[in-house]
Amino acid sequence: MAGPLLVAVSGPDGAGGSSLVRRLATLLGERGLTVVTVRCHGCFLCRRLPVPPRVRDAGEPGRGGWARRATDPERRGSWLHRAHALLDAAELAVRLTAARLLARARARRGQAVVVTDHGPLDGLVRSGLPDSSGAASAFRWIDRRYGLTLLVETWPDTPRGRGLEEIAGPPTVLWARYRGWSRRLSGIARLDGERPPSLVAGVALERILDEMRERERAAALPEPGAAGERRHVVMSVYDDADDPTCRGGEARVVAKVARRLAEDFRVTVVTAGRHGGTEERDGIRYVRLPVGRAGPRAGRLLFLALLPFVARRIRHDLWMESFTPPFSTSLLPLTTGAPVVGIHQGRGTETLWRRYHLPFFLVERLGLRCYRHIVVRNAADGSAIRRLSPRADVQVVPTGVEQRQLDEARLGAGRFILFLGRIDTWNKGLDLLLDAYDRARPPLDLLLAGSGTPAEERRLAALVAAHTRDPESRIHWVRCAGEDRKRQLLRDSAFLVVPSRHEAFGLVALEGMSYGKPVLHFDLPALRWMRDGGDVAVKPFDVAAFGARMTELATDTALRRRLGHRSGIAAQHYTWDEMTGRYLALAHRLVDSPAAVRRPRKRGASWQTTR
Repeated sequence: MAGPLLVAVSGPDGAGGSSLVRRLATLLGERGLTVVTVRCHGCFLCRRLPVPPRVRDAGEPGRGGWARRATDPERRGSWLHRAHALLDAAELAVRLTAARLLARARARRGQAVVVTDHGPLDGLVRSGLPDSSGAASAFRWIDRRYGLTLLVETWPDTPRGRGLEEIAGPPTVLWARYRGWSRRLSGIARLDGERPPSLVAGVALERILDEMRERERAAALPEPGAAGERRHVVMSVYDDADDPTCRGGEARVVAKVARRLAEDFRVTVVTAGRHGGTEERDGIRYVRLPVGRAGPRAGRLLFLALLPFVARRIRHDLWMESFTPPFSTSLLPLTTGAPVVGIHQGRGTETLWRRYHLPFFLVERLGLRCYRHIVVRNAADGSAIRRLSPRADVQVVPTGVEQRQLDEARLGAGRFILFLGRIDTWNKGLDLLLDAYDRARPPLDLLLAGSGTPAEERRLAALVAAHTRDPESRIHWVRCAGEDRKRQLLRDSAFLVVPSRHEAFGLVALEGMSYGKPVLHFDLPALRWMRDGGDVAVKPFDVAAFGARMTELATDTALRRRLGHRSGIAAQHYTWDEMTGRYLALAHRLVDSPAAVRRPRKRGASWQTTR
């Protein structure tokens, strides 16, 4: 199912519509469906004021005010009248969005129905604006989201055999509008409101169940031209592997996983960019959302806000979402009926709390409970996620690395200490690294290699300038110019330093280990996978101890050789083939397994057997 079925009860009798909604909610609930009812008969101005300001014209008949007629070219309505109609449409859209999210959360991929006592047909009739107006377009856009509109005809004074337009009086004009608009909208089902309420409710129930059966049959049929097509998997990640300012480890992981999934599935990668558009590369379709111009912080927030809408537009069988800071989760399981796998990059929200004093972690904790399948990079994050979301299937899938033949002759060699990664001064701990290097004064140069956003690069440039006032300073900053340059730096380095305050896994450390290089780092829980693998761990954020171990590694070639040998052996256990294979197996398990049949929550026959 694409989502909950939206049903509107329309007609001029608001009280009768509300009572029918209550009856339908009871009948549908007895058949095991999740039902959400919404009372939205008129906007909040209409509910508080008898007549919206300046909407009624002098001499217009009708109790409580009569909207201007669209048939009168001289009286198309003032700007306030049009604004009132747009306000009515906006409130209806907001209420529907909230009701659909609530229905999804309650149904948990079961059958759900949202029933409203007011629909876009009522808004079009009451507004009385031309079909070309913006308010009419808004109501028609909302109407396309509805699956069914029940038009209850309850006018006992209509003479048989005569058209409504031929009879004088305000009710005639009102019903003429209902008749006119109902011919132009889809999904209209007319009900005889003169029958007893129980019979009206029974007929309405049958129409709703028929519509749900049709939706099920349509969902089971393949799309035109889709015979033999492979299942579609969508991956979303903010970082773009082709953007040098955000070429982080997560972008490379998603690129590797997408290539492996493309062996058995159709794959689409949704990412951010300065310009929107799509492109096909290596059998993978890339969709870029134009949020990059907003900057790194606002761009991430826009990316998170757009993802639910993109998930509604792209038809998919499985969605793999790489969580994007600062809120990480985007609540995608509430907006799609397909399985969603959350790829957790690390507990960055707690770090952001300590840095900005904003409670991003509260949103993450609530959002994680919506996910039933979560992938983490390390065991420490896996334990934390299981505590926050006990019902989730949490899998630990570490990052991989290209396998290389270990050159024993180069073990222990190197000309400088290397920091390699994205430039993020606070998160990557570059200020701590420079302070430790200044205190210890090791005999090897310190080389910072990486790029970042313009603001972060300016911050690092000022920091480096403050630490290089001495003419004999041996701190250098270079920007990476591609994979070849990075490989050369790793080969020529003596050892790597990872002074991060927060890490999800440490892909750069694993790459250095594959070259037989020791790794000096703070003893963070997320980096403990390196224990006894040629690493040197220091008490978190102890600058003096970090500097002392830096000097020890820089002066002891034999120590670097022993640790480098361990690093090279340990890196051979982290292969891209094994890591991407786990994602491929997870995708097959979720896509190929039949969905479990949801049991009715109340006693009684299933709605599928009531006919």
